[in-house]
Amino acid sequence: MRNTFLFLLAFTLIISACKQEPKKEETAAVKEVKPVVYTSNYPVYFFTKNIGGEAIEVHFPAGDLSDPSTWSPVPDTIAGMQSADLILVNGASFENWLMNVSLPEDKVVNTSSNFQDQLLSSGETFTHSHGDEGEHAHEGTAFTTWLNLELAAKQAEEVKNALIALQPENKSLFENNHAALAKDLMTLHSAYQHTLASQEAPAVAFSHPVYQYLTAAYGLKGKSLHWEPETPLDHDMIHEIEHLKKDHNIKFLIWEGEPLPENIEKLNAMGISSVVITPMGGMPEGTDFIQGMKQNLEVLKGIMNDE
Repeated sequence: MRNTFLFLLAFTLIISACKQEPKKEETAAVKEVKPVVYTSNYPVYFFTKNIGGEAIEVHFPAGDLSDPSTWSPVPDTIAGMQSADLILVNGASFENWLMNVSLPEDKVVNTSSNFQDQLLSSGETFTHSHGDEGEHAHEGTAFTTWLNLELAAKQAEEVKNALIALQPENKSLFENNHAALAKDLMTLHSAYQHTLASQEAPAVAFSHPVYQYLTAAYGLKGKSLHWEPETPLDHDMIHEIEHLKKDHNIKFLIWEGEPLPENIEKLNAMGISSVVITPMGGMPEGTDFIQGMKQNLEVLKGIMNDE
């Protein structure tokens, strides 16, 4: 009897183990591997994250930089991009590192490819030194395309198309997410147009030549300098701004980031107010692309309402 009992017990355990084994295999089969998508700046990351939702895994390796246009990938990041399913770039000369990195061409999608005829020159910067005033041209293409929200919507559409090509089974998800995002972008585009078309803007200057698409789309005009917000104003910089004040009666200097308090004070003494309009190229703190552009719009409203 003892031997019979032990035999039946062993047989029961074997049968039980055999029944449980397929469950492990089924669990492994059900586990979904998400496509890996790399992005090169915050706007493209934001569009991709919002359109792709939980269906994709999005990477933004330059996310800790305020200006990813100066970023270059390290070898580990390049390896990650090479093995990724999709690489979404801004285009319009934003990714200077692309010419030095070997990536699978069929995986790289330029999100500004559908409006090449609307790309702008990087333009000119104002300088005035040693009594020689002039506009100094900078060869190349301006890259902050997303500051024209109509172009941002076109970039979002390219992201949607690329994701559908990558994962056609989620076409409905991507289309629905894109429709909501496109509505937000175009609503904000209309708000910018209304704000800046309502009256003539006061004279402004820009601390850096990164607002080409903003000014072209919404009619805000001003000379561009080549200043950094963390750099104290020196004699030459004061000389430049004095001539802009004299020749164009500028009332506002628009900065990319918060300027030094001493710079604000010096400019205030000259009758020039400092305001910040964030280019939104890098990952913002405590906000997102739509909210950040709404904050920029509020700054513009303040400029327009100045008496």
